Amino acid sequence: MKKKNNKKKWIALLVVIVVIAVGGAWWQSNRSRTSLAARSERFLIESSSISLVSLASGKITSGSITVQTSSTSVVQVDVQVGDIVEKDQQLGETINNIGQQVAIIAEASGLITQIPSGVSNEFHIADPSILQVQIAIGEKDIHKISLDQQADVYVEALDVEFEGTVTNINKIGNTNQDYTTYPVTISFDHGDNDVFIGMSASAKIEISRKDNIAVVPFEAIITSNTNRYVLSAEWLDFPNQPQEDFYIPVTTGIADVYNVEVIGTDLIGQEILILPRSSSFPFFNQ
Repeated sequence: MKKKNNKKKWIALLVVIVVIAVGGAWWQSNRSRTSLAARSERFLIESSSISLVSLASGKITSGSITVQTSSTSVVQVDVQVGDIVEKDQQLGETINNIGQQVAIIAEASGLITQIPSGVSNEFHIADPSILQVQIAIGEKDIHKISLDQQADVYVEALDVEFEGTVTNINKIGNTNQDYTTYPVTISFDHGDNDVFIGMSASAKIEISRKDNIAVVPFEAIITSNTNRYVLSAEWLDFPNQPQEDFYIPVTTGIADVYNVEVIGTDLIGQEILILPRSSSFPFFNQ
């Protein structure tokens, strides 16, 4: 009789342990869900735009005028590299076709950046008021850029951004290890800012844009198997229910560094949740 009573006690104790374990697991799961919901961020899907740009860096140069002599014989050079000259100023002298010594005249005002040498008999005059930066654009993007297209130029030394215009697209590329880039020149007005030739600059040119689309941060996308979803904020009202019940199916489109286009039914105006990045919740996969 005593053995039977002991057996009943052990069975009762085992039942209690199981109940406590199940209850504890349920409590912990419920607590985790509630905590996850509390740490989630609300986000309202609105109609927006995404712009893709091609970004590259280069050195600032200036618009340049080449003064060519009428012969290869330059007998006198009156200026040096770095000199400022005025239009119609004499740069030097050369011998013409009939043997006469004639003056070489500056065709514009500006800064002398090259004088005749053993390599070339040309004078180059740079106009410091017309600044430009040449950047290298990859072969995948070059066909998306056109002359007179707007571009933005950022001069790091001044922490200033200028509006510029694409003024030249070189059709001949430079190939390095099977990757080809094409020189693109962007001219810009520096206004009253002290921008100097040779400064480093970066430029960005828009290569693609979509307007009036539904846009969400990348962190809002939930991937389950091969499908993608966003999580309706209505889950906050029922945090004890599975997340999947509040999934909104989407497909993704154009994306920039931070945001992605989502395509689905009646997405504009939907309030969704962005789950915390550190979440280890089993249905949330980046």
